[in-house]
Amino acid sequence: MRVRQFKPSRIQIQNATSCFSKVMATIVACFSGVLLFGILIFILVRAIQGFDHYGINAILGSLNFNFSSDNAVSFWPPFTATLITTFIALIIAVPLGVKSATFLKFRVNKHYQKPLRIAIETLAGIPSVVFGLFAAQSLKSVVGLIGISSYSILNASIMLAFMILPTVLAMTYNSLENVDMNLFENPLALGCTKTKAIYKVYKKAAKSGIIVGVILAAGRAIGETMALSMLLQSQNNYDSVFSSGLGSILSSNIKTISVIISTNMFTENSSEALKSLLFAFGFILFVVIMLINLIVLWFTRNKKHVRLPKFLMLIKDKYNWFFDTIHSIVETIFFPFRRNTKINSEQDVLIYMEKRFKHYKFKDAYSWYKLFWEIVCILICFCFLTWLFFDIVVMGIQAWNASSASVFMYTKNTTGQAFWNTFLVILVAILIGFPISLFTAIYLNEFCKNKVIKKIIYFFLDSLGAVPSILFGMFGLIFFIYELGWTSQGGKGFSLLAGALTVTIVIIPSFSRTIQQALSEVPMDLRQNGLALGCTPWKVVYKLVLPAAINGLATSIVLAIGRILSETATLYLTAGLTSSAQIALVNPGQTLTTRIYAQLTNTNVTDGLNIMYESAFLILLIVLFLIAIAYYIIPNWRSIKNEVKFWIFKANQKLQQFKNFKFSNKNY
Repeated sequence: MRVRQFKPSRIQIQNATSCFSKVMATIVACFSGVLLFGILIFILVRAIQGFDHYGINAILGSLNFNFSSDNAVSFWPPFTATLITTFIALIIAVPLGVKSATFLKFRVNKHYQKPLRIAIETLAGIPSVVFGLFAAQSLKSVVGLIGISSYSILNASIMLAFMILPTVLAMTYNSLENVDMNLFENPLALGCTKTKAIYKVYKKAAKSGIIVGVILAAGRAIGETMALSMLLQSQNNYDSVFSSGLGSILSSNIKTISVIISTNMFTENSSEALKSLLFAFGFILFVVIMLINLIVLWFTRNKKHVRLPKFLMLIKDKYNWFFDTIHSIVETIFFPFRRNTKINSEQDVLIYMEKRFKHYKFKDAYSWYKLFWEIVCILICFCFLTWLFFDIVVMGIQAWNASSASVFMYTKNTTGQAFWNTFLVILVAILIGFPISLFTAIYLNEFCKNKVIKKIIYFFLDSLGAVPSILFGMFGLIFFIYELGWTSQGGKGFSLLAGALTVTIVIIPSFSRTIQQALSEVPMDLRQNGLALGCTPWKVVYKLVLPAAINGLATSIVLAIGRILSETATLYLTAGLTSSAQIALVNPGQTLTTRIYAQLTNTNVTDGLNIMYESAFLILLIVLFLIAIAYYIIPNWRSIKNEVKFWIFKANQKLQQFKNFKFSNKNY
């Protein structure tokens, strides 16, 4: 009896492939949650030793901090310094970012909005160590005018403000973009001025998005490490500084909590007990960042109208009555015809408002006041950007022309070798991170229909993206080096591989988000047409959606490269501050950013400063190149390609005409 062999049909194979791909996409999408809890667990395991050795009461129940005593290791003094620095930075960055975004949205011609916004957001692509270098060498001339040292809380806060400025500006601008334009046009139709329509109606509708931007900027400021570590260097005089008043705090150089962690991790006095204490500090900082993310989630939830309790309604009514009374008194004093006007109908109200508007001598004062501060804020942003740009360019060119320049040298601990180490880290991180981020984005955008699951994955991604880089570095140090020993020296060394894998985890949240944004911009009609023609959902994705989103995918890769380029704390803890004589993944290696940070211990001041600026100038050139690719070349790729083809065609025509002319002259 012959056994008939089963041969699956083509449709069955396609369905099985689609099902398998969907399952893989689901698993990869859940990978973000696994990473988040993995980082938390690994840091907690090492932190338990610190809590056990020093005691929870000494860490969380005390206010004394001094590493020379086991009973004075409180988390709160350096964290207080972090909060003070963050608060001052927000006071500066929030008005600058919000008013600059408002100016770009409503005062600038649409043709110029994108270039100006990209110019300011260039600050986001500049690594933190470059900001630290600029603050230590150039910004000190400004704070020096008011008697403040360059190595001070105030100078660090000003620098930090411009680091978080792009976050505030971008979130504010996006929030304003997402508000219905009818909220701007309707007040204009009712007789409001443009400025009042913006601030009294339109901007209030974008309030929740602006608040989220401020909270995210605060999280970024709390977690900042490497730039602050270049300015803040004291860690033993918290009590005397806090007891001397605000002026003493602003002029001091006490370290923030993240700087405490980074600068003490590999010092000569770093015992195992001290390292476990630093992991305990990192765990507490992790919890604080998660609380900030929960606040963001609360602000971005779908809010329904909630009736206030009676006592709150009573307070609100008294509040409104008080200000209505004040308003009525002011109207009676400054507008005499108010006393002689009887308002009995809607027509009387319209007549009164018309008279009031005509006799109000300061009716344009509000508009001019708001416009004045918008212009001031946008000028401050561009002046700072120009100052930073020219400082790096001028000092960088001088450093490249110095005798100690090593940009084009590729031996041990040179800028040329740091460039290739950076390129190797970027290559490995993109090759690993792109497939994971792509599958995550595909699942979220194409297959996940359950809103609860989607919100959970979004929360994991956003929480992972908000984790400070120093905590990623601590996780990479524990897992890839201490546990797996993926270095040439086992668990006691450093390696570019550990650094690249850690950086991969860093970029996955933002990488997934940008890819998902690119997929969401593909028209839904394309998917519906593919399904109507009999394609499976997965075939629609890789045959239709991905090719249509190719420009967005390319842009997301470029932005991910920029994020990798700016990483310092992660690579400092995993790849090390020195390079091996031979470039290899299992060997330690400086990148361009860690090369700048490594010069803080250079005893030759002139040589170290030149090395910093030559690396910073090379980084700036790469950032500008990436911006040009992401925002100009990729979106206009087809027109550029057609233009190149046209000029090649014209050149071939000219060449053919020249050959024909030469051939005819030869025959003649």
